[in-house]
Amino acid sequence: MEDELAETTFHYSLLVKRAITGVLLGAIAGAIQIWFFNRDLMYLWASAAAGIVYMSAWVLFTDWLKLAGGKVLLGAVAGLLAAILWWSIAVHTEDAFIQAAVAGLCFGAAFAWSDRRMT
Repeated sequence: MEDELAETTFHYSLLVKRAITGVLLGAIAGAIQIWFFNRDLMYLWASAAAGIVYMSAWVLFTDWLKLAGGKVLLGAVAGLLAAILWWSIAVHTEDAFIQAAVAGLCFGAAFAWSDRRMT
């Protein structure tokens, strides 16, 4: 019984660490969009929220739910979810949705692939 509790606590700490990493990376990406590309402040909030969603979804898919498909595929799916959230907050035009979805799939898979290679 104690082993199960310790394992669950490990997952919570991993989820919190990934969520913090996601918000930091998202905030950096949003700040770059604001400062260098003169975007609206909503891009900062959208990027921070998308970072949290990506990292949290990736941990949930790979470590908690242990879904089949491998970490790269699940990273792509988490990236797609984050891109949909980013698009719904920052941009409200139909032509940008496909670009956000493709970028989310690609960057999500690339991050998961690079993280998998590090371990």
